[in-house]
Amino acid sequence: MWADGSATELARLRGVLARAATLAPAHPSSNLRVNKWDSLVLDAEILALMKHPIKSMFALFQPGLMEKYQPEIDGVTLALLFVLSVGMHQPTPGMKLQNMTFAKESLTWKKTLALFMLSVGLPYTWNRIHRALLSYRWRDDRTPEAEDKYQHLLTLVHRVGTVAAVLKLANHVAFWKQGEYRTVAERLVGLKLVPLARTVVPRTITFEYMNRQLVWDGFVEFCYFVLPLVNWHRCSVLLKQTGKQLLGADGAGDGGAHGLAPCTICGISPAKTPYITSCGHQYCYFCLQTAVATDPTYACATCGDTFESSERLTAQHLAP
Repeated sequence: MWADGSATELARLRGVLARAATLAPAHPSSNLRVNKWDSLVLDAEILALMKHPIKSMFALFQPGLMEKYQPEIDGVTLALLFVLSVGMHQPTPGMKLQNMTFAKESLTWKKTLALFMLSVGLPYTWNRIHRALLSYRWRDDRTPEAEDKYQHLLTLVHRVGTVAAVLKLANHVAFWKQGEYRTVAERLVGLKLVPLARTVVPRTITFEYMNRQLVWDGFVEFCYFVLPLVNWHRCSVLLKQTGKQLLGADGAGDGGAHGLAPCTICGISPAKTPYITSCGHQYCYFCLQTAVATDPTYACATCGDTFESSERLTAQHLAP
């Protein structure tokens, strides 16, 4: 009797689990909005990494060459990323890192070609047209008729750009509400992202990177506040005095009885237009005047004493 009841309850429990597995999850996180959006951000960062060696290569060419062909460089790198991933029915690097991919049943060659034209071809064409209009603005051989046509075309381009920006905003709002299409191109083609592989491990939100970023930002802001308040000259004097005490130095920077000496501030030897202070150390005229103008309580960088006066170095000071 007890065995029959247990078998009945076990069968009923299995039925409940089977029906629950067939139901679509109702939690909003089932659409994986964060993973989908992060994959788009990661792809953009990977594109930036791909362009870095190209920038280094063009650094050896004449200035302005890379800026002239920037649309072509952007288009080629984006096309390579697209063809070697989506074009081969594989997820992009950003999608793979987020365990996402396009649905295989909807990724036909027609939709792939349409997505390529909307994601790669259209931005390149738009960028090239915009650059051509900007370069035509500075031409001196424009006729009144050509100027009218140019103004009409420029107005049309601005309106199209406004419409595109509104569509992007509307798609962005719809994405965060429904979690289906990240871009307008994906919505027009009808390609959705699905999980690349099923996993039983629940998604966890880690705050390690955020905490590290917050700590770094706080440290930078603290340095912005503290560093201007530090008297670096006083610190350098203390370090020099400590070093001399440790090394047993006995006034090697004195110039009164040792002839021409290097400038105490910049270290150039001999000092340019040398001046000697009441404490007996030599400075360049410019270095000394700049230091005194910046800090009226300026102390000698060698001995740390506040000198009362300074004068031009003459032969009398160099006499033994």
